[in-house]
Amino acid sequence: MVSKEAGTSPAAKQLIVATAGLLDSEWDRTYDGAHNGVTTIASEFGETNHVIATRGIIFIREMHDTILNQPRDKRKALLLANKDKIISRLNSDYMRPWFGQKTDGRVVDLEEMTYTEAIGRAVELMYIQHQRQWTHESHYQIVIDFAKRCECRMSRHVPAVPMIDMLGDIDPTEYADFVGGMYPEAATTTLLSEDAEFFKMLCKRRGQKSPMFVVDLDKDFGLLIQKDSIWPSEHLDAVVDQDPQRVGIQQGPVAARYSTVVDEPVKTILDKIYHKHIAALKERLYGGDESSIPVVEYLCADPVAVDLPDSVAVRDSETERVFVLPEDTNQLPDTGLWLQAVAGP
Repeated sequence: MVSKEAGTSPAAKQLIVATAGLLDSEWDRTYDGAHNGVTTIASEFGETNHVIATRGIIFIREMHDTILNQPRDKRKALLLANKDKIISRLNSDYMRPWFGQKTDGRVVDLEEMTYTEAIGRAVELMYIQHQRQWTHESHYQIVIDFAKRCECRMSRHVPAVPMIDMLGDIDPTEYADFVGGMYPEAATTTLLSEDAEFFKMLCKRRGQKSPMFVVDLDKDFGLLIQKDSIWPSEHLDAVVDQDPQRVGIQQGPVAARYSTVVDEPVKTILDKIYHKHIAALKERLYGGDESSIPVVEYLCADPVAVDLPDSVAVRDSETERVFVLPEDTNQLPDTGLWLQAVAGP
């Protein structure tokens, strides 16, 4: 994760190197919580993951310990009961902030946003301005599909040129203003319930990258906040504030202890392991005294003695061993015995 060849973002690598980690005899302490900067959580598939104890991961662990460990049909009520606290933590600590937000910064539900506010917020969270690219190509499609829905809702006649045909020539940060210019009501009308559900459906659509925000506190909350939760550690530009403390960074507790150099070549890492292994063998077998290590000429082990029947003639020379089999099939050796003989040591 911290090697030169690893795709981990530089800031995430720095965070790994700054993590103390644990001894081999202590690694399982992370199952009980964060220890020396590492903890263990359940993935969206229920599998165990060792990760750096970032603010985002501590939040996820708290969600598992208090809400996501409850039966699925009881989670929504618990989520709604803790809604304000959860939204606050999403916005301050996690890589997927709460989607609902008015242009003045007020936190709201999706249904309280106007059509242009929803488009503008989607672009804000899924378009990386300083790189002039989308966090993923499927995220661009979410915005375009919702813009189509907006035009269908606002237009009173079939436009000569569909709005989406013009969006391709416009900077995405201007999408909301452009839509508001074409359809002024889109800037003042809050989303109808069916359009809000349509947007949520777009965010959960199969076959696409999970968007970098949370749009609803529903039964799928646990799955959606953790889906594709590792790739942001390699793409911090897609994360709010490019803050590595918001993301999940996979690293074992013992591995973290020995990850001490950023961008160290893999060859150097493997060479260190190789030489440490040899040094340990020398110390254990020869007390660290290289002069006491015997020198033995060796090509292969001595062949295993196999008692072949007298019907099989064996001729040895300095360079080869030749087996001469009998012509009478009844005198051929047992298959297992024969294979053992020709397989060698």
